[in-house]
Amino acid sequence: MKYPFTRFGLQQKNILFIILPTFIILSGMGLFGLSLVRTTLINQWDEIAVSKLQSSAHVVDMRLMRPKELLQFLQQESSSELDLRTNDIIIKQLRSLDGVVQVKQEWYGDNTVFNRFQAGKHSGMMGLRYHHFENLEVTAPQYDTEFKNETVSLTTYFKDNDDKRLGHIEVVISFYDLIDQVVQSSWWKSYKAYIVGHDGTVLSSTLTFDEQHSGQNGRKFGALNDLEKRTLAAMQAKAYGTVFGSGVPPKEVSGFYRLTEAPWTFVVIAPGEKVLKPIITFRSIYFLIGTVGILLALFIIRVATSRTTRAIRLVSEAANNLAAGNFGEPIQNRSRDEVGELTRNFNAMSRQLQKGASLQEAMNVAREVQQNLLPGKIYKEGGVEVSGLSLYCDETGGDYYDYFPSPVSKERLFVVLGDVVGHGVGAALLMATVRSLVRGRTSQPGTLAEIITDVNRLLCLDTEESNNFVTLYFLEVDTENRVLKWVRAGHDPAIIYCPSTNAFSEAKGKGVALGIDPQWMYEENEIRLPNQPHYILIGSDGAWEVENESGECFGKERLKNALAANHHLSSESILKHIVASIEEFRGSSSLQDDVTLALIKLF
Repeated sequence: MKYPFTRFGLQQKNILFIILPTFIILSGMGLFGLSLVRTTLINQWDEIAVSKLQSSAHVVDMRLMRPKELLQFLQQESSSELDLRTNDIIIKQLRSLDGVVQVKQEWYGDNTVFNRFQAGKHSGMMGLRYHHFENLEVTAPQYDTEFKNETVSLTTYFKDNDDKRLGHIEVVISFYDLIDQVVQSSWWKSYKAYIVGHDGTVLSSTLTFDEQHSGQNGRKFGALNDLEKRTLAAMQAKAYGTVFGSGVPPKEVSGFYRLTEAPWTFVVIAPGEKVLKPIITFRSIYFLIGTVGILLALFIIRVATSRTTRAIRLVSEAANNLAAGNFGEPIQNRSRDEVGELTRNFNAMSRQLQKGASLQEAMNVAREVQQNLLPGKIYKEGGVEVSGLSLYCDETGGDYYDYFPSPVSKERLFVVLGDVVGHGVGAALLMATVRSLVRGRTSQPGTLAEIITDVNRLLCLDTEESNNFVTLYFLEVDTENRVLKWVRAGHDPAIIYCPSTNAFSEAKGKGVALGIDPQWMYEENEIRLPNQPHYILIGSDGAWEVENESGECFGKERLKNALAANHHLSSESILKHIVASIEEFRGSSSLQDDVTLALIKLF
């Protein structure tokens, strides 16, 4: 199964899994924060804009409220006769108000009622009795030819108990005097502003003189563009608010506020970039600072990860060189973090591997030296043929075999096979010592028992402290007389096979291992073989104690069967077949002990 991203380097993975997610998270948080702040600022701007419109509307409402209050004073006299003096005082006060250009009072009905009221005005009699006022109405601005100005009228009606109109009072106010403070305000002068009636008619606006006389005033608000249409819909739904046009930032923004004392609404339409300039400026600064901050954070992350990546790359390159057998200089390390610890551990490992490689090289040399101590070729002389082999479970082993002619007589042949306890370098060194002692002692006169007794005494001098020991089988073959002599120093007996009778026997004897008791006196054993072909097999216990995967031992019976089945071959071939049988039996199990065999073939 192929996993994604496995072909990417560490640097690319840092970008993909650290820097890119960090950029996305920081950008997302920045945009989310900008959205929240932008919403808050727009809400605050909305409140400020509505507050300014409310302030202007309040000025107009206050100017309309004063005549309304005076007219409502008359309402308190309902269900009684109207005091003529009070009526005159209120009329005078109405006429004295700023912006009031005319106050009209009219009574209608039959002449009797009207004449009584008129007569009462001159005779000091009580006035006309009425029941209540009708709700006050404010008209739309209309051009008054008498005053040559646009005026609005506040009209209320006197009614009797039957809700019949008895008369009315009309207060005429100059429209421009009413809104003069609004017109003088900064927003009215700077932006497009309108006063819109309850039916959507534009009562006044900030248009030029030519535009005013081109029919812009008096038109229906909402017919000019989509923003006006949406603003009109909002005006019909609520008393005040703001509406944003299309675009980001919006091309235009509108705000409106409905008057309390008149059925009019103030509307202002301004360029979005101008009225929202603080928000736009904040957004630009926010983006600039946010971008610089994100880039700085990513740069710091990049620098930090690059250092880590660089250190890991150095370790990786050193590991590749190490795998190729090239030991370079230790990696420089100044960091105290986990990467620094990794580098220190790698340097320590490299030193250990270098020591191990040196040791391995030394082991290879030792193995080569040990192999050179073994006989290099098959011995074949007269009626005898000898060969041997060793399989070491480590680089070096403690088993050894040797065969060489006696220095006294060429008809006599020495065959030696030893097994040092343990295996490895120490066993190999002890094996070399035993070989030297045996070779050196056989050059001197003496029986086999005397030779081995002397070797044991000398070896005990070396093994006294280490408690190591060696099992040894020392055999002498008299090829002329077909006599076998041997000394058994704690080793397994040799196996003798006669092909003509297919019989096996063992060359046994008493004796302890070498290196244990320096006072031990070894015994010599002897046997004469019939004048028939015979095979003498000497081996270490590792040959028949080999185990397979099931823990079963190879055993001497299988060893004997392999010998009998291949006796027609040369001694070297027979040993190879025996080893092949051992390997096949062992299977995947590792070799736990050295395997050494020596085979003498007597014709």
